[in-house]
Amino acid sequence: MIGGGFMGRAHAAALAAFPVLLPEAGVRPILDLVVEANPALAAAAQERLGFARSTVDWRAAINDPDIDVVDIVLPNALHYEVARAALEAGKHVMCEKPLTVKLDEARTLARLAEEAGVVHQVGFNWRLTPAIQQARRLIVDGSLGEVRSIRTRWLGEFFADPTVPRLWRFERAVAGSGALGDLGSHAIDFARFLGGDIEAVCGLQRTFIPTRPDPEDPARMQPVDVDDMTSFLVEFESGATGHIECSWAYPGRKSHAQVEVHGSRGSLLFDWERMNEFQLYEGNDPEDRQGYRTVLVGPAHPGAAAFVPSAGYQMGYLETKVLQMQDFFAAATGRVTAPQTDFSAGYECLRVEHAVEASVENRAWQRVADFH
Repeated sequence: MIGGGFMGRAHAAALAAFPVLLPEAGVRPILDLVVEANPALAAAAQERLGFARSTVDWRAAINDPDIDVVDIVLPNALHYEVARAALEAGKHVMCEKPLTVKLDEARTLARLAEEAGVVHQVGFNWRLTPAIQQARRLIVDGSLGEVRSIRTRWLGEFFADPTVPRLWRFERAVAGSGALGDLGSHAIDFARFLGGDIEAVCGLQRTFIPTRPDPEDPARMQPVDVDDMTSFLVEFESGATGHIECSWAYPGRKSHAQVEVHGSRGSLLFDWERMNEFQLYEGNDPEDRQGYRTVLVGPAHPGAAAFVPSAGYQMGYLETKVLQMQDFFAAATGRVTAPQTDFSAGYECLRVEHAVEASVENRAWQRVADFH
């Protein structure tokens, strides 16, 4: 594992839980080596995350013959160099989203990953939520009819407070973008998973808090050059329409990751803040009982059986990370061809993000095909 912060903790916990919750997978991940920026951080990560060894030399870690899988949980701008080196060393690679901050780098990684013949995955674990997987099932089997509209959003209040210091997430050179890449990437992935490829976008952005305190000198204000909010209209290649919105500065919103699908025969509504249920409307119900009904997530829904013995038991964020590991190791052991969210998914998401930013700059509709 390269990096030992918040996402490193989430990945380590999911890897440790994986063989307990999914013994039928026949996989027991060995947490062998964790890499951090300095010896003190490395030693602390080793102890906290349960790894056997630690180091500050990520290149040596990648080239270690005892390592099969490299898990990248670093700030965004550092993904490319590490992921490329891991692919060139013939390692399987998990990489947190966004895949990279630059489109040409994402394209290169997707190509190299295919050429290397290894398993590669981007951390879009939110789409692996059983309710989202069920939405996809209902679309594929025709239960909702022809999809006409998809709306996705992820709204939070994480950085609504102007006293939050100017962290690396507020610096375009390191983060790539703001709310668009951090939260919007999941909302875009939702939309693409349920609606297919996006043909064109028309967007707008706002930076609500243009300066933030310097982390080392709070009395000194530093400029912010990323978005606090992005909102855009979507036209899918299928002809369906949509809307995607993301913000990390909406007071009162916690993790409001919502999906709404309208088809010719029915509709579905899901909100991550109530991730163990979804709202379903089926137009073929008798007229005297038509309307949305609440469906509780249970073993009948994709991916839930390992965590909930009966509908009404509760899943959470960590379980979606375990599902991410299940998707990865199913590919690594040959049970499936590739993870749902391989590097191509990361690349396609970044194409949409770049099209949105061009649309904002040009104040016009932008074709995604223009970005490759």
